[in-house]
Formats: sequence, C-alpha cells, structure tokens
Amino acid sequence: MGDADQAVLPALAALHGAPTPAFRGSTTQYFDGQIAANNPYPKPWKERARRALAGWDGAPWYPEKAVIWLANGAIRAMNPAHILVECLTNRDWGRGLDRGLLDEASYRRAADTLHAEGFGLCLRWARQTSISDFMQVVIDHIGAAQYTDRSTGRSTLRLLRDDYRVEDLPVFDYESGLLAIEEDEGGAQDGAVNQVIVTWYDPIKDEERQIRVQDLAGIQATGGVASTTTEYRGLPTAELAARVGTRDLSIACSALKRFKVRLDRRGGVLAPGSVFCIRDPFREIGTLVLRAGTFDDGRLAEGAILVSAVQDVFGLPATSYLQPQPPVWTPPDRNPQPAPTRRLFEAGYRDLATTLDPAALAALPADAGLVLAVGEQPGGLALNYILTTRVGGGAYSEAGTGDWCPTALLAGALSATTTAVQLAAGRALDQVAVGTAAWVEDELVRVVAIDPQAQTATLARGCADTVPVPHATGARIWFYDDFAANDPNDYSVGETVQAKLLTRTSSAQLDPALAPVDTIKLAQRQVRPYPPGDLKLNGLRYPASIDGDLALSWAHRDRRLQADQLVDHGQGSIGLEAGTAYVVRLSDAIAGQALDSPAALTGNNYASPLRGAYRVRAEIGTTRDGLTSWQKASHTFDFKNGLLRTEVGDDLVAEAGDFILMD
Repeated sequence: MGDADQAVLPALAALHGAPTPAFRGSTTQYFDGQIAANNPYPKPWKERARRALAGWDGAPWYPEKAVIWLANGAIRAMNPAHILVECLTNRDWGRGLDRGLLDEASYRRAADTLHAEGFGLCLRWARQTSISDFMQVVIDHIGAAQYTDRSTGRSTLRLLRDDYRVEDLPVFDYESGLLAIEEDEGGAQDGAVNQVIVTWYDPIKDEERQIRVQDLAGIQATGGVASTTTEYRGLPTAELAARVGTRDLSIACSALKRFKVRLDRRGGVLAPGSVFCIRDPFREIGTLVLRAGTFDDGRLAEGAILVSAVQDVFGLPATSYLQPQPPVWTPPDRNPQPAPTRRLFEAGYRDLATTLDPAALAALPADAGLVLAVGEQPGGLALNYILTTRVGGGAYSEAGTGDWCPTALLAGALSATTTAVQLAAGRALDQVAVGTAAWVEDELVRVVAIDPQAQTATLARGCADTVPVPHATGARIWFYDDFAANDPNDYSVGETVQAKLLTRTSSAQLDPALAPVDTIKLAQRQVRPYPPGDLKLNGLRYPASIDGDLALSWAHRDRRLQADQLVDHGQGSIGLEAGTAYVVRLSDAIAGQALDSPAALTGNNYASPLRGAYRVRAEIGTTRDGLTSWQKASHTFDFKNGLLRTEVGDDLVAEAGDFILMD
C-alpha cells in the first residue's frame, strides 16, 4: 500500500517516462525480468496479499489485537472486530463514521474475545459488494450482532457467546413487563439437520475445501443423513471451520423455538443479541432463556415494544417448564375386552311373536327352542359383538351380531308388588323406550316410565309367561327389547347351548380364547302355557296372613291371544288357551308337606277346605298337553282356620303347644 509520502519509483519512471505517479494510497505490483522461456503462453499470475495494520484511515485502531496468527504462524489473519471497525470508519471506501460514534468498549471486548479464541479471518472485499453485505458476512462468520444502541446512539458489537449467568439475566413476566406472547413457533424435530458441511478457503494451498460435522446420535435416530452446506470463505483453517460447523450444527439440532413477545417500556433495556428470560404460567413456562433479535418500538402512546426472539442455545440447560396437572382424561383402550356381564335366555312365545309372522310362528315345531343373548358394553370403543354358539364339543360358529344392551342394577330390594324402582350403575338408559320389555332376573317386566338422569323407572310386573317375585338389592335388569342377539338355529328340548360374545372395536375382534362361556339348557319355553295372573287370596293380593276360610282366585292367560303384548300380572282375564287347566297346591312352607292338592281346574277360583294353623305356600300353575307352565303364581302367608278360641278371641292350645281345632 503506497504511503502518503511515497516517492516515484526510479525503475517505473525510466520505463514510463515523465510524468510518472508515485502510486500513493494504492497497491501496485511491478516486475522486471524474464517471465517465460520456450513458451509464448505464460501461466496466469497469482498474488497473495495481506494487511492488518496498513491502509487505515488514520492510525490503526487497537493495533495490539489486530493480527491473529494461525496455523503455527503460517497464516496472518485479521481480527474480525477490526475489520468491522475499519468498514465503519474508513472515509475512502467505508461508511466514514467518526470513531466517536462507535461504542469502542464493546468493540474492544469483542476484539479481545476473538483474539483469545484465535478467530481470525482472511477475507477479500470486492467493490461490487456493498459494505453492509460485507459486514454481514463478517458477522455471520463470528456469530455476532451489530446494532445502534438506542440509549447512546452508538454502533455496538455483541458476540453471541455463552458468557452469561441465567440468574443475572432480566426476567419478564406478567408482573415485570411481559404483556403478551404473540407468536410461539416450535422447532420441528422431524427432518432436523444432522450434518453440516462447511466450505472454507485455504490461503496456503489457494484452494476451496470442505469439512463435515455430524450429529451421530441424530443420524442413528433418523436412520439417515440430513445435510446442509454453509459457505464461510473467510475461515482460513480446518480447525476454525470445524468449530464454526459445530456451532451451526448445535443450533440446527436443538429445535429452537421462536417467539414474538410484547413488553412494556421496561423492555427498552434489551438490545439485539441481548439475553433475557420470560415466564408464563398460562403456557406452563417456568424459565425460558431467549436471545433478542429485531425490535419494533411501536408508537409512543402504545407504550409497548415487540421483540422477535429465539430460544438461546446456550441457555437450553436452564430452560424449565411448569409441571402440568395430570390430565383426568385417560385414553380409551382400543383393545377389545370381554363383556363384563352377559346373559343367555330361551326365547318365549312373546319374543317369537314380535319377530316372526303368524304363519312362521304357527309352523314352529313344539319341541324347538331359540336362544337370545344380551351383553353389557365393556368400554366406549366397543362397537358391538359377534354371537358364536355350539352344542356339545363342536366348534363355535357365528350365529349373529348383537348391540350392547342397556342395563342397570336395583338400588333397593323389590317386593312382589313394587313398581317404582331406583336404579344404579345404569348403562345406556337413554336408549330405553317406554313400553318395551326388560328382564329382572327371571321376571319379565314392562317399562312404564324411565328417567335416565335420575335413574328411576316404573315397571309393570310379571309379564307374559312370568310372575312377580321379590328381588334383592343389586339384582340386574336387562332392557333387552331391540338389543338382544338372535341365534337363528333351532335347538331341541334338553339341548345345552354354549355361547361366546366376541367384542368388536373399529380395529379388532376379541380373541375367542379370551371370551367367557355362557350356557343355557332348552326347556320348550315357547310352547308352554302361561301361568295365571292376578293371584288373590280372599280377594287380597299377597296378604301377610289369612284368618278363616281360604278362597283363591286368579285371572286367565292365553299366550296365543296375548301374542306380542306385554300383559302384566295384575291385569284381568284374557282367554283361556284351549286345553289348559290349573294345578293348585297348598303346602306347609316349613315342613314341606302337601296340605291341599285338588284335581286340575278349568275355572279361575278355588275354595280350600283347609283347617288348622300353618305357614302356607300357595302355588298355582297351568298344564296343557303334558306341559306345565314355565313359572307358577305363588305366595307364602300365615294361615289359621277352624281353631278353638276363648270368648275374647284368643286361640286355645294344648299342653304340647298345638292349636286346638273345633269339631
């Protein structure tokens, strides 16, 4: 570089003649000698130029740290902080700023750090590149932020380094300046870069070279290499290129989150490259270390500053998130599970009359029986079930598909006359329709009313071929109408049918080996005569005791006339099916012996001649063509008749304690 007082070189003056310039302030190359032999085409000329202290506009700035020796003294690189200072202050080709407009302390700190790191650059600036672009290249090399400080108005340089303590950083939350988090963009891990290729320039060999830096764990996790190439032509050594590549790879692998945070004017202490913390309990952020990027000061009246920031890679170990409350929702189990409760029952005449036309019903053999099945839904994702059946030791075959049956438990005990019922543990009660049939153990009832929310119901008792009986607390009720799976196979009387309910979900079906086995023995239920209805003793329904002569009465029932109607026990007479007779039996409920068994009756009443004092069980069934009713109307009560009594009505007893009968 020609000095300001450089004289004319005599050799050039002799070559060019007068006048010859002194070439002050410029670099001039002069050669005098032989350049080729036996070849009219000389090779291209190359030259290596370097400067660190020469060519400054005035005295060099901070000359002690301007030069950084690399490669064991083979490379004389320039401190990047000095490059930036000269670009800002040179009045010939730079921005021409006065050095007083620089925050010299910040540039000195950066120069000291870069010198200690051995971070020297060998860069050439071409005039077709703007000074701003050239300075940005330097900043990208060293990882820094250069900005005009808003409080001093001076140009400031800040290196992005792990040079802070988290506990010393300013913290912004909703009580200390944080107004809102307006954007929260998470860094995606899928497809993350796991290899960085750095292109650098070797000034000794005068060639472009590359070095690869890899995240071996990331490569193994993804099963492949996701690579990116970055160009840092100012890096003069492989060691420095590896360090910069490691820096870029750590950022690329960290999936850093980006934020836009709105702060009040207390955020004015921040500057580009500043490190700060935010806390937001609503986003479950305990402490998050961010590096400030750009600023939008907004309008003065708004009193807010919008800061674009990125999660700082050096602050990742200090990042903490608030422990969220464990969710109360448990993901549903998609694996098919066995139905927790199930029931098989033989179809009665009423069940067949609801599904078969009259001709098919009349053609059904008397010894044929059909099986129905119901099951409770095991989980919310269980769609329905496949009914499989077999007889004997054969293989199970698919018999039909069933929907899960609404069901519940009795919250209290029922007597034979109870109609208002409190339910518990109800399932799908909102699907139950008024007027449909339900099973309470072995008693068929009709739903008169139901409230799914309150889990209450009103029932008509002892319908079709059943009679009302007491039920204990916890007895299960099945609202099976429209929800029973029908096995279309006809089975013979006495056969035992085994069944499995195979739960189906949207993706699988229950393994048959995991399904419980339910069994039922066929008993010609559909062809048996109905038991009598409306049993009364001396005109009373289910009295606790009878004192005097015993008169029994009942109502006729006819399965063919009733067909698909759910006639309950308390209704009046319907028919009497042809060939049907009643069998009355009065027995001692304690000793078990028969007390009165008249011949079969066709009427609907009977006056018993029974005398004495007993705990009596009265049973009235029906018979037709050698078949008896599936159930019998019955009641147990205390009975006294024909006893000798005192004038005041007390019963007389013998010395042995037996009642004395009148002759």
